[in-house]
Amino acid sequence: MTGRVAVLQAGAWGTTLATILARDGGKQVILWTRDSAQAEELAARRENRRYLAGIRIPDSVDITADLARALEADDLIVAVPTQGVRAFRDRVAPLVRAEHRVLSASKGLDPDTGKRMSELWSEALSPARVAVLSGPNISREIANGQPAPTVIASDDAQTARHFQALVGTRFFRAYTNDDVIGVELCGALKNIVALGAGAIDGIGYGDNAKAGFVTRGLAEIARFAFAHGGDPLTAAGLAGFGDLIATCSSKHSRNRRVGELLAKGLALSQIREELYGQVAEGIGTTEATYAAARRVGVEMPITAETHAVLFEGKPVRAAMRDLMGREQREEISGPLAEVSRLLRGARTR
Repeated sequence: MTGRVAVLQAGAWGTTLATILARDGGKQVILWTRDSAQAEELAARRENRRYLAGIRIPDSVDITADLARALEADDLIVAVPTQGVRAFRDRVAPLVRAEHRVLSASKGLDPDTGKRMSELWSEALSPARVAVLSGPNISREIANGQPAPTVIASDDAQTARHFQALVGTRFFRAYTNDDVIGVELCGALKNIVALGAGAIDGIGYGDNAKAGFVTRGLAEIARFAFAHGGDPLTAAGLAGFGDLIATCSSKHSRNRRVGELLAKGLALSQIREELYGQVAEGIGTTEATYAAARRVGVEMPITAETHAVLFEGKPVRAAMRDLMGREQREEISGPLAEVSRLLRGARTR
């Protein structure tokens, strides 16, 4: 299948990517789904009614449940939910060819190991052939043909440019970035902040509270990324600030919706039923990030309080009260303050 790209998993994001690559990018696309009945339905209806109702899948998109057939493509875009990526990677590893390139479109951390998605794929392929996709990418809007930017990050500049050319269309503008750690951690941790932003909306605390919460969440993301070798300035870009705005404000954001439901007093089990099988990545990412922050000694008050709400039964209002009651201090502190001083010093020299 020379020149073909396989999009692996037909959820909302995978279906969106397959649709725009074929419709707007003129690419030869094969869309894989794990369920043969779903593959037959999608092929017959040319619509993913469960995850992306109303969006037509182009006739040129080849839909299959045959994984080996899908992996005959030259490039692989993986849109599997993060909690399933490691098992899926193990399943496809024997079939992956050395010349394959993998673009991970999953935002989150592995719930068991805390690893980023590119780390998991780099265990099966050369890291130079792995890239990640992140940014303010609400699937419904992109599938509708509304303009949006995205970021392609890879340790290898050629791989980043390759996927930039592959996924970029006149409506989907792709930028490259060499900070894989920062891009991935921003894309994962913004979902934690979105849970709290949704809770603020659900309670009705107002715009000031939400703006302050989101801004402090961004600082927390930057601290965590810096502690793991990422560039804190990435948090100010599309993968950080841009994605955070979209996820914390969009009516299509599942993580923001989960926060609203938490504020209304619903239990996590009830919320999962409300999502009708869709995944809110922020739940698992909260657990993985909370554990990682404790290991490396990064102060993460928003993550800690979110963890307490999700897994320890703490009421949302109590968590918000405790965040507001923390000791008042400088806005920029710790390692980020040192970075700020270095940048200001370089500017004056």
